[in-house]
Amino acid sequence: MPHSALLAQPHLSVITGDADPELARIQELLEHKVVVGGRGELEELLGRLLGANAPPTPKTLDLIGHSTPDLSVLAIGAWAIDAASATVRAFFRELADLEVLPRLGIRAVRLLGCETAGTAAGRATICKLSEILGAPVLGTRQMLSAAHYDARGLKDECRHALVSSDELRGERDPGAPVGSSGASPYPRLLDIDALPSSPLAAHPPPWPRRIATAAIARDLLRLVRRAAGAEMPGLLDAPSCELALPSSKPGWYHAAHVLRDGELLRFYPDGTHRPGVVYPVDDPRALRELLDRLPAITA
Repeated sequence: MPHSALLAQPHLSVITGDADPELARIQELLEHKVVVGGRGELEELLGRLLGANAPPTPKTLDLIGHSTPDLSVLAIGAWAIDAASATVRAFFRELADLEVLPRLGIRAVRLLGCETAGTAAGRATICKLSEILGAPVLGTRQMLSAAHYDARGLKDECRHALVSSDELRGERDPGAPVGSSGASPYPRLLDIDALPSSPLAAHPPPWPRRIATAAIARDLLRLVRRAAGAEMPGLLDAPSCELALPSSKPGWYHAAHVLRDGELLRFYPDGTHRPGVVYPVDDPRALRELLDRLPAITA
């Protein structure tokens, strides 16, 4: 199906390729849909849609699949969309950094599986993804079947089955905090939302400090290999400069150090009292050019 036809629909329906009889019936019902096998294929699809340069008509992104039996979070192939996973958060943060949703006209994301808002993990995932994306995310509090769909997607009369991130935030217990469980440090995923932030210290560090705008911070982060971080306590290189990246809290910043002429960036997800996590930079020259656009503040 031409990408322009997909993007002209009110719902961009993406359904898991793991088609048991019920999901197979939903696939047959949907006139406009894309079948994917997991996160990688979803990422490729969004890239192709961006390349279509079609007008960004308003729509929802409907991710359709089963929920997992343990946590009741949506699964697309083998990919469980659980915001307690740093990998999941990093994927959606990259969508936000690249402004994928607004460029495609996507106004909301709907996690269409059985009871995806029926557990603490499901509700916490909905709220966290909404926070990351800056857009509403919706889940369900009941079982879904082929009877809830027609050729256009989820039937309008079945919208009562949905609950939004805004509604969940108004409840007393939307779910346990995410991202607090321990994980193997190798490789470390760069999740900007999880980085500590603070106001700028009154006195600059012994090396130059450069304060990034939100736009330049997005461009900088696109150069970082965000899935290839490693703790390197033995790497004692003095930074050429400190980067202050704006956080979601006005006037607060995430700290990063530029190492080896822009070949590496060091972040401190566990706090500055712990060894930093180093990430390779794909294009050091481009990073240096971005840094040159920022005034250096020295002691």
